Amino acid sequence: MFGVDYRTTQFSASSGLEVMEELKEIHPCLMLAHTEVSTDDGWLQLSSGRNIDLHVKDVIGIIPPSRVLYALTGLVNEFSFGFLDGWTGIRVPPRFLAGFKSVSSANSQPLISQLVQDGVADLRSLQEYYSLEDAFRMFDIVMAKGVNEALANEAASKAK
Repeated sequence: MFGVDYRTTQFSASSGLEVMEELKEIHPCLMLAHTEVSTDDGWLQLSSGRNIDLHVKDVIGIIPPSRVLYALTGLVNEFSFGFLDGWTGIRVPPRFLAGFKSVSSANSQPLISQLVQDGVADLRSLQEYYSLEDAFRMFDIVMAKGVNEALANEAASKAK
Protein backbone atom coordinates (compact mmCIF):
# COMPACT_ATOMS: atom_id res chain seq x y z
CA MET A 1 0.00 0.00 0.00
CA PHE A 2 1.55 3.29 -1.14
CA GLY A 3 4.82 1.47 -1.82
CA VAL A 4 5.10 -0.18 1.61
CA ASP A 5 4.47 -3.86 2.37
CA TYR A 6 2.23 -4.67 5.33
CA ARG A 7 0.84 -7.91 6.69
CA THR A 8 -1.80 -8.44 9.32
CA THR A 9 -3.76 -11.12 11.10
CA GLN A 10 -7.29 -11.00 12.42
CA PHE A 11 -7.84 -10.14 16.06
CA SER A 12 -8.45 -13.08 18.34
CA ALA A 13 -12.02 -13.55 19.52
CA SER A 14 -11.27 -12.09 22.94
CA SER A 15 -9.21 -9.10 21.81
CA GLY A 16 -11.57 -8.48 18.87
CA LEU A 17 -14.51 -8.07 21.24
CA GLU A 18 -12.49 -5.63 23.34
CA VAL A 19 -11.54 -3.63 20.24
CA MET A 20 -15.17 -3.55 19.09
CA GLU A 21 -16.10 -1.71 22.28
CA GLU A 22 -13.64 1.06 21.38
CA LEU A 23 -13.85 0.91 17.58
CA LYS A 24 -15.02 4.50 17.06
CA GLU A 25 -12.25 6.02 19.18
CA ILE A 26 -9.57 3.36 18.97
CA HIS A 27 -5.92 4.34 19.11
CA PRO A 28 -3.94 3.37 15.98
CA CYS A 29 -1.43 1.39 18.09
CA LEU A 30 -4.25 -0.87 19.29
CA MET A 31 -5.85 -1.17 15.86
CA LEU A 32 -2.49 -2.05 14.29
CA ALA A 33 -1.33 -4.33 17.13
CA HIS A 34 -1.46 -7.38 14.80
CA THR A 35 -0.06 -5.60 11.76
CA GLU A 36 3.55 -5.59 10.64
CA VAL A 37 5.52 -3.53 8.16
CA SER A 38 8.38 -4.80 6.02
CA THR A 39 11.67 -2.98 6.58
CA ASP A 40 15.28 -3.59 5.62
CA ASP A 41 15.68 -5.20 9.05
CA GLY A 42 12.70 -7.55 8.65
CA TRP A 43 9.10 -7.30 9.80
CA LEU A 44 8.31 -4.79 12.56
CA GLN A 45 5.09 -4.63 14.53
CA LEU A 46 3.06 -1.45 14.27
CA SER A 47 1.94 -1.66 17.90
CA SER A 48 4.12 1.32 18.84
CA GLY A 49 3.71 4.94 17.88
CA ARG A 50 7.37 5.13 16.93
CA ASN A 51 7.07 2.36 14.34
CA ILE A 52 3.88 3.90 12.97
CA ASP A 53 5.54 7.32 12.68
CA LEU A 54 8.59 5.87 10.93
CA HIS A 55 7.00 3.35 8.58
CA VAL A 56 3.39 4.24 7.77
CA LYS A 57 3.90 6.51 4.79
CA ASP A 58 3.58 7.01 1.07
CA VAL A 59 6.99 6.16 -0.39
CA ILE A 60 6.58 8.78 -3.12
CA GLY A 61 5.54 11.40 -0.56
CA ILE A 62 2.37 12.62 -2.28
CA ILE A 63 -0.14 11.39 0.30
CA PRO A 64 0.24 12.72 3.86
CA PRO A 65 1.15 10.10 6.47
CA SER A 66 -2.11 10.77 8.35
CA ARG A 67 -4.12 9.74 5.25
CA VAL A 68 -1.95 6.62 4.80
CA LEU A 69 -2.55 5.73 8.47
CA TYR A 70 -6.29 6.28 8.01
CA ALA A 71 -6.32 4.00 4.94
CA LEU A 72 -4.25 1.32 6.67
CA THR A 73 -6.42 1.23 9.80
CA GLY A 74 -9.47 1.08 7.52
CA LEU A 75 -8.09 -1.98 5.75
CA VAL A 76 -7.25 -3.67 9.06
CA ASN A 77 -10.75 -2.84 10.32
CA GLU A 78 -12.30 -4.36 7.20
CA PHE A 79 -10.09 -7.44 7.44
CA SER A 80 -10.93 -8.13 11.10
CA PHE A 81 -14.49 -6.82 11.38
CA GLY A 82 -15.83 -6.60 7.81
CA PHE A 83 -17.65 -9.92 8.16
CA LEU A 84 -20.11 -8.17 10.52
CA ASP A 85 -21.47 -5.94 7.73
CA GLY A 86 -23.53 -8.76 6.26
CA TRP A 87 -23.89 -10.87 9.38
CA THR A 88 -27.33 -12.17 10.23
CA GLY A 89 -27.36 -14.13 13.43
CA ILE A 90 -29.79 -16.80 14.51
CA ARG A 91 -33.25 -15.41 15.15
CA VAL A 92 -34.67 -16.59 18.46
CA PRO A 93 -38.47 -16.66 18.50
CA PRO A 94 -39.64 -13.99 20.97
CA ARG A 95 -41.73 -16.50 22.93
CA PHE A 96 -38.51 -18.20 24.05
CA LEU A 97 -37.17 -14.93 25.41
CA ALA A 98 -40.24 -13.75 27.33
CA GLY A 99 -39.25 -13.18 30.95
CA PHE A 100 -35.74 -14.50 30.33
CA LYS A 101 -32.91 -12.82 32.21
CA SER A 102 -29.35 -13.84 31.57
CA VAL A 103 -26.59 -13.79 34.16
CA SER A 104 -23.09 -13.02 32.96
CA SER A 105 -19.74 -12.24 34.49
CA ALA A 106 -18.57 -8.65 34.69
CA ASN A 107 -15.06 -10.00 34.04
CA SER A 108 -15.73 -11.68 30.69
CA GLN A 109 -17.60 -10.83 27.51
CA PRO A 110 -20.96 -12.65 27.26
CA LEU A 111 -20.11 -14.25 23.91
CA ILE A 112 -16.84 -15.65 25.29
CA SER A 113 -18.60 -16.85 28.46
CA GLN A 114 -21.28 -18.65 26.47
CA LEU A 115 -18.79 -20.46 24.24
CA VAL A 116 -16.75 -21.59 27.24
CA GLN A 117 -19.87 -22.64 29.20
CA ASP A 118 -21.12 -24.71 26.28
CA GLY A 119 -17.73 -26.41 25.94
CA VAL A 120 -17.27 -25.17 22.37
CA ALA A 121 -13.86 -23.64 23.10
CA ASP A 122 -11.66 -22.94 26.06
CA LEU A 123 -10.70 -19.45 27.16
CA ARG A 124 -7.09 -19.73 26.03
CA SER A 125 -8.03 -20.73 22.49
CA LEU A 126 -10.46 -17.80 22.29
CA GLN A 127 -7.68 -15.48 23.45
CA GLU A 128 -4.95 -16.87 21.21
CA TYR A 129 -6.23 -18.99 18.35
CA TYR A 130 -9.80 -18.36 17.24
CA SER A 131 -10.62 -15.14 15.41
CA LEU A 132 -13.63 -12.99 16.20
CA GLU A 133 -15.32 -14.33 13.08
CA ASP A 134 -14.69 -17.90 14.29
CA ALA A 135 -16.31 -17.02 17.63
CA PHE A 136 -19.38 -15.53 15.93
CA ARG A 137 -19.75 -18.66 13.80
CA MET A 138 -19.43 -20.91 16.87
CA PHE A 139 -21.95 -18.79 18.75
CA ASP A 140 -24.42 -19.11 15.87
CA ILE A 141 -24.04 -22.89 16.00
CA VAL A 142 -24.69 -22.88 19.75
CA MET A 143 -27.72 -20.62 19.28
CA ALA A 144 -29.13 -22.77 16.45
CA LYS A 145 -28.76 -25.87 18.61
CA GLY A 146 -30.54 -24.15 21.52
CA VAL A 147 -33.41 -22.88 19.36
CA ASN A 148 -33.82 -26.29 17.70
CA GLU A 149 -33.95 -27.98 21.11
CA ALA A 150 -36.53 -25.46 22.34
CA LEU A 151 -38.66 -25.99 19.22
CA ALA A 152 -38.43 -29.77 19.63
CA ASN A 153 -39.44 -29.53 23.31
CA GLU A 154 -42.32 -27.24 22.39
CA ALA A 155 -43.53 -29.66 19.69
CA ALA A 156 -43.22 -32.61 22.09
CA SER A 157 -45.26 -30.77 24.73
CA LYS A 158 -48.03 -30.01 22.24
CA ALA A 159 -48.11 -33.64 21.04
CA LYS A 160 -48.95 -34.96 24.53
